[in-house]
Amino acid sequence: MKHKKNNYCRFCFGKNLVQFLSLGAHPPSDSFIRKEQIDSEEAFPLDVYLCEDCSLVQLLDVVSAEDIFNEYVYLASSSKALKNHYKKLTELITERFHLSDGDLVVDIGCNDGILLSGYPNECLVRVGVEPSKVAEHAAKAGFHVINEFFGASSVGKIVNTFGKAKAVTATNVFPHVDDIAAFTDQVANLLAPDGVFVIEASYLVDLIEQTLFDTIYHEHLCYLSLTPMVSFLSNHGLEIFDVDRVAFGASGPAIRIWAQKKGGPQVVRHSVQSLLREEEAWGVAKIARYSGYARQVEELKTALTKLVQECLETGAQIGGFGAPAKGNTLLNYLGFGPETITCIAENNKLKQGLVTPGSHIPVVSDEEFLSVMPPYALLLSWNYLDFFLEHSQYIKSGGKFIVPIPEPRIVP
Repeated sequence: MKHKKNNYCRFCFGKNLVQFLSLGAHPPSDSFIRKEQIDSEEAFPLDVYLCEDCSLVQLLDVVSAEDIFNEYVYLASSSKALKNHYKKLTELITERFHLSDGDLVVDIGCNDGILLSGYPNECLVRVGVEPSKVAEHAAKAGFHVINEFFGASSVGKIVNTFGKAKAVTATNVFPHVDDIAAFTDQVANLLAPDGVFVIEASYLVDLIEQTLFDTIYHEHLCYLSLTPMVSFLSNHGLEIFDVDRVAFGASGPAIRIWAQKKGGPQVVRHSVQSLLREEEAWGVAKIARYSGYARQVEELKTALTKLVQECLETGAQIGGFGAPAKGNTLLNYLGFGPETITCIAENNKLKQGLVTPGSHIPVVSDEEFLSVMPPYALLLSWNYLDFFLEHSQYIKSGGKFIVPIPEPRIVP
């Protein structure tokens, strides 16, 4: 895999970068592999920095996006909870911005079409941009799909064929991009004068306060707060007019940022200044706010390892439940392998039959997991806890979750 290390901030190009966390060397978290590939697996540093010039928290080590997405096996629609979440978002966009027949909506990083499928008006022109092979799933679902990375080429194809976009969404995508300046310039080129750009991503304040360190992996190059986003988007012709904190997102609690072209019709809401003030008081720009984070992460590791060991000492087997990318940061940082976690249940068929990167734990179907029926399962998809407690056959059959984050515990 190709790898480089930046020596500048990808938002402001400043060089006042201070490291506050190192999780060691990890393989890319979404690179599930076959057993015969174990010996050729590569690992890269997971070190987190604060830019003292613009307040962006980020990784400087960059694994080639082509390498990460070439064998990408994440199918977003395998999560019913996430599908419901995006359906609510598209309904909100449709109602709030009065989308009507023929309006163009574009989803960047559309995956298998999960968000595009949620729009209530089927007469919208729905276009997805997706670089990985899962684009074929979105195309089979009937959407216009451009199978490449978002950039000048894909935007040219969209504008020349369909015109400018009334809504552009980038959910769990914006933090993945190394050359984010070029990316954002192309968003501005794609938007109609009255268009809206919606970004949703994990929120930095939650990452720190709740010790959500497992959401740190090579695919996530940036950890967003509002403060650096205001000036960054402004430098690229965009204006933030609204912001929400969202309790549920693809990787946990999220921030949702609403932007338009400068001079657009939307009035800037009080939410923007309000959250900026909150972030300033919280200390988003000060390295002192982050200086104790490594200790928090180590303390959580100690508590979770103790809880897992206590379960093993009863003679019980422990499985894993859900195989998200963030779960692999957790497993590798804790040093858990097949000797600790027997197997991991995952309903995404593309991951079944593979092993987890780094920890090399077999990924199996829900049905196979139920046939093994370990008394405990480490819930790697902890952000779906409520959904699984209500709907999981494993729980209904008497299983118990070891919930790792934000506080290790056993439920029910």
